[in-house]
Amino acid sequence: MSVMDPVVESIDDIPEGFVPMQRPGLPGFVQNCRGFYFRPATGEVAARILPEHLNPLHIAHGGLLATLADTALGAFIRVQGGYELPPATVELSIDYISPARPGQWIEAHVEVHKLGRTLCNASLSLMDGERLVARAKGTLIANTHSLHAAVAAQAKS
Repeated sequence: MSVMDPVVESIDDIPEGFVPMQRPGLPGFVQNCRGFYFRPATGEVAARILPEHLNPLHIAHGGLLATLADTALGAFIRVQGGYELPPATVELSIDYISPARPGQWIEAHVEVHKLGRTLCNASLSLMDGERLVARAKGTLIANTHSLHAAVAAQAKS
């Protein structure tokens, strides 16, 4: 085995309260993201870095970490704000600090700055234990009823 070979820990050692986000019957992009987990009680999101998440340098692809950040912001804001529908991201920025390697458990620690009727602002840290992997901030539309109605109407035409 070389240094570049991914070493993956057991995916059975998921912290208590987390459930897979990839479940039968749920729609959406995250269904394609094996290794993503959600804690329904709090809205927390985390991921186990798997071989399919890696870039050519054998570390987590930046796009995967951005997807994790975006998913975490939306899930946390939805649960904490009590919104019926998922919020929609209108702005997301991310700073990559250190690599995430295969097998690592990356948790999103979200801080909400504003839960509004229209817009929400939040930031987060993607953490491997005590080590900062990335930080992100985003603005999300809280009330997405009109967006969902427009998409449904467009699908009918």
